Amino acid sequence: MSIKRNAVANYVGQIYITLAGILVVPLYIHQLGMEIYGLIGFFSILLTWLQLLDVGISTTLLREAARYRADREQNPWFPSLFATLGKFFLISSAVLVVMGWFASPYVASHWLHAKTIPHQDLVIAVGIMVLTAAIRWRIGPYRSVIVGYEHQVWLNALNLVVITLRTFGAVFVIRFASNPVIFFFCWQLLISLGEAFFCIRKSYQLVPKSDRNTRVDNLKGVLKPFLRFAVGAAFSSAIWTFISQIDRLVLSKTLPLATYGSFTVVATAATGIVMLSSPIMQAIVPRMTGMRTKSENGEQETLKLYRWTTQAVSIFMAPLSLTIAFYPTQLIWAWTQNAQIGEQMSLVMTLYALGSGVQAIVGLLYNLQYVNGNLSLHMKGFTLFAIILIPLNIFAAIHYGALGTGIVWVAQNIFYLLVWSWIVHRKFAPTIHMQWLTRDVLLIWAVSACVTFLTLSIPFEWNDNRWLNLLYLGLIGFVNLVICCLLHSKVGDYLKNVTFRRLNLRGER
Repeated sequence: MSIKRNAVANYVGQIYITLAGILVVPLYIHQLGMEIYGLIGFFSILLTWLQLLDVGISTTLLREAARYRADREQNPWFPSLFATLGKFFLISSAVLVVMGWFASPYVASHWLHAKTIPHQDLVIAVGIMVLTAAIRWRIGPYRSVIVGYEHQVWLNALNLVVITLRTFGAVFVIRFASNPVIFFFCWQLLISLGEAFFCIRKSYQLVPKSDRNTRVDNLKGVLKPFLRFAVGAAFSSAIWTFISQIDRLVLSKTLPLATYGSFTVVATAATGIVMLSSPIMQAIVPRMTGMRTKSENGEQETLKLYRWTTQAVSIFMAPLSLTIAFYPTQLIWAWTQNAQIGEQMSLVMTLYALGSGVQAIVGLLYNLQYVNGNLSLHMKGFTLFAIILIPLNIFAAIHYGALGTGIVWVAQNIFYLLVWSWIVHRKFAPTIHMQWLTRDVLLIWAVSACVTFLTLSIPFEWNDNRWLNLLYLGLIGFVNLVICCLLHSKVGDYLKNVTFRRLNLRGER
């Protein structure tokens, strides 16, 4: 499979998913109101926290699928392992649904502060949320196998259909629904069932039944290192979820549901920033894992690809994050046409945009450890961070609201970039740290910041035309992106080669 084709497919798919999530926000707010939109924000938080129950299996399964595809003779037990884990997820999903239905009345009554949604509708909506979340969690291992086999073009095609139905299809459904709250979440459940069917079918085609039924003499012995790595991945995922999502969970409890709906607009933008970095990582991680598995010069090739990936992520993240951070009010108004959200959340948007852009870079540090199959440093470091940051985020959310959590979000990600990166690289890539930090990250962000700052002096006429405002913002981001692209090493090498080739041709003449 072509890594470029997978990366392009991932970016096309992720950009569409992100844009769909962004474009549908004003439609949801207009048709449902801020309180029901806040309930949708709570649903997103539920999906995120449910990933903790994955216990690292999906992440580890992706790595093992990539290793099996790279060298089947060294990993003949993977199909049997995949079949065993499928049964585990099926049983766990059923238990989760039962527990969720029992907990729904408590969540509706004591956690969510709704004023206009009928209580019985709220209870039913939360119950359907749990069922939908369980199905989407159940899909995780199958999606990991598809990614590990690098069939990412197919997966992105499915994502385009699913996201279209999940977002714009939902807008159409609730427009004609007598009870929009119930119909919205029932529609999400229906789409999730269809997505599960196609993902399971595809993964079973990649790992056919004859392979899954092959007996492995020492499967328990194989499971030990797998589970050891899975526990490490699960612990790391749990710690990261607590650190990065505890603010949103606490705010869903402390804020009125309508105000939480306003914050969800900011959270959607921040999540979109991070999501735009995931396609290239999704394409790169299986390839880096394969390099480490079968290449004689695997470490050198892996670090070279790691640096190129860092530059690519920086080039996409810096213009996007900084444009949002410099123009939060204009963006929020053009996006939602709700001036109140802009007044409440403009500074919060700036903080979360900057923090999320840096966080996308920091995520590469985890991937470096993941590819090397050693998460012990990550576990130790983030255990310490959790002890400090979880209480700090709770305190900030309770006493200072979204503004307080935004300040903590920026500060912690800057610390990861400047300090934690040095600790990780000292163990896994001691020769590249200063070049990685200065050349691959800070240089690109500094250039992007200068370009964005200079645009403030351009006399744009921000007015009541939302499309004109979006055009201005798009032009600012696009010009910034083009300039930053010139800073990538491969682009620079290409331009040098073209220049020297032309000079040589002129010399020969």
